[in-house]
Amino acid sequence: MTQQLTETAAEHTTPEQPARRGPGRPRHTDVEPRSYEAVLELFGQHGWSGLTLDAVATHAGIGKSSIYLRWKTKRELLLDAVRDFENRHVSPADEGQPLREYLVEYAVARGRLLLGVHGPTMLNIVSAAMANPDDFQEIREESISQGILPVVGRIERAVAEGELPEDVDGGQLLDMIEGALVFHLLISPRGASREELGADLARYAASLVDNALQAAGARSS
Repeated sequence: MTQQLTETAAEHTTPEQPARRGPGRPRHTDVEPRSYEAVLELFGQHGWSGLTLDAVATHAGIGKSSIYLRWKTKRELLLDAVRDFENRHVSPADEGQPLREYLVEYAVARGRLLLGVHGPTMLNIVSAAMANPDDFQEIREESISQGILPVVGRIERAVAEGELPEDVDGGQLLDMIEGALVFHLLISPRGASREELGADLARYAASLVDNALQAAGARSS
């Protein structure tokens, strides 16, 4: 009798439920944009030697495995981030406007970039390429091809169409504009604040382009 009751009770015993797992680390569907933003910020703040994939994961607030599944090295991640950044900050569309207007638009956009959060990142690419040429050759080429070559091409077309003298070097003319922007906005010899520089950017860019074109012997419009 006792054995029968025991067997009946065992048949009606509810099976033990497996323990429910905790929520763990949440999944992120925006791993790539968060990683790109983090690597650009860290590179701008700490340079090449201070950049690690682990630091990117921590700064982005995502799991390290999510980083390592996509990128094997910090160079691969930075290259992808630069490509994405340059694609989102392309040169002005060449829609037939005169060279002066095109260059003023470019100078204003470039100035906003230099004054923005990733301005130091873009400058660090140049300095890091000099110190680590093997690591940065492809990264620097990507930045140049997306951000600078289209502008040089527009200047060279202006030479071919007679807007500029035949002996004008497109790269050298762009050097004048780029160099002046970097010096004016980042070195700030007059001690102007970032806000003051931003408010004056459109006027400065127009004046800078006018002076550069005049020095190059541009044809009067």
